Amino acid sequence: MGEIRIRSTEARGDALVDDLVFDGPDGLEVEAYLVRPAASDGAGERAAGLLMWHWLDSEAPDGNRTQYLDEAAGLTAAGAVCLLPQGRFPWSQPPTGSEADGAAILAEAARLRAGLDLLAARDDVDAARLGVVGHDFGGMIAAVEAADEDRLKALVIVAATPRWADWFLPFWDIAEDRIDYLRAMRPLDPIERIGRAVPATVLFQFGRSDFFIAAMSGLEFRAAAPAGTELLPYDTGHDMRSPEIAADRRAFLVRTLGLRA
Repeated sequence: MGEIRIRSTEARGDALVDDLVFDGPDGLEVEAYLVRPAASDGAGERAAGLLMWHWLDSEAPDGNRTQYLDEAAGLTAAGAVCLLPQGRFPWSQPPTGSEADGAAILAEAARLRAGLDLLAARDDVDAARLGVVGHDFGGMIAAVEAADEDRLKALVIVAATPRWADWFLPFWDIAEDRIDYLRAMRPLDPIERIGRAVPATVLFQFGRSDFFIAAMSGLEFRAAAPAGTELLPYDTGHDMRSPEIAADRRAFLVRTLGLRA
């Protein structure tokens, strides 16, 4: 694990939020928030470690690592320490073609893995109880990494598309032939990786009114995912901001990570 530098710490309810940077595998800094209990529970128990990766919306105030701050602060009271990294691809680095995009996706997955390493190395975290929550591109990156990650007990994927081309071809200017791009990206598509997301227990959360994601995507994901995967649909759009969604996610994490109800 590389150097971790805390830039500031502030209180958020009964939690403390460290604004920090850590070294990614590529040598570039990763900005993140670490959200932890302000005080020990007195029982000497270690917390579950939860990495939460945000969505992409350049016009939304929470389309960045701030998205899950409030939820993470609430989860600390249930016995979790949460890491909220800032995404790079495609947040600040646009897709351009299959060769560059594949490398960028693997680099982002490696940063997610480094975040899990950071959590697992903490004295106050039980490395046997690690989970990941990812929304939109955060969920897609989580699916890619989960195929090669045997430490996860819980994986929550929120409003993600099954294939990278579902986003990149309609919304970015990619000169590559469409079929060639789809073929080249297939090995890294979340739908191709999710079946290997073991031993994690998987939850999918999708919005019935999501303009960007076809209603059948959740069904396609569940069919490809490991046995026992849950799929919960909601009457909401792509932002997935309904309190019901956060409550169901918390209940799932209570069951799978041993959090306090």
